[in-house]
Amino acid sequence: RLQVQRTSPVKLDGKISGNSGNGSHNQYKGSLDALQKILKCEGLGGIYKGYAATLASFGPYSALYFVFYERMKDMSRSILGRDDENNTDDSTTINANTTLPFLHTIGCSATAGAAASWLTSPLDMAKLRLQIQRGQASSSTTTTTKNYSGMVECLADVYKLNGIQGFFRGAGARVIHFVPATTVMMTCYEQLQPF
Repeated sequence: RLQVQRTSPVKLDGKISGNSGNGSHNQYKGSLDALQKILKCEGLGGIYKGYAATLASFGPYSALYFVFYERMKDMSRSILGRDDENNTDDSTTINANTTLPFLHTIGCSATAGAAASWLTSPLDMAKLRLQIQRGQASSSTTTTTKNYSGMVECLADVYKLNGIQGFFRGAGARVIHFVPATTVMMTCYEQLQPF
């Protein structure tokens, strides 16, 4: 919620929405302040509101990422194995336990991150809309965004209004966010694994 709160007015569809920075009860000054206010207003359960939507978004992303990453590694080993057929040196044999060269690892992790983040963009878009809805609900002003009861309703509404294209609005930004993160993480992991 700290990420989606508004501290200044934002113009949406020609209307001003958000909080004008009046220091209302629901505005958070930081993480500790947010935790204290959520506990006071909503109890312990308030901290976990929206957690199911987060799991519904990141769970499939992580599963797809690792499936794609392992497939990309297999494809790279296959390509490297074909290149090795012309080499008579037995010390360079490629098998499932062979650490891929640095650039291959980068390519595999970047491609897997791009594919997984793009495919799960509809789930992330629904999760973000639910988070923004909660942030707007805690604001003292009116909102211009429909309130959804859950991810399924949100996805159905997006499809009804925008078709399939609506699911992937913002997918490019999500790919740009996830590709560097997964590339650095997995490349470091693979390169440091032998140690």
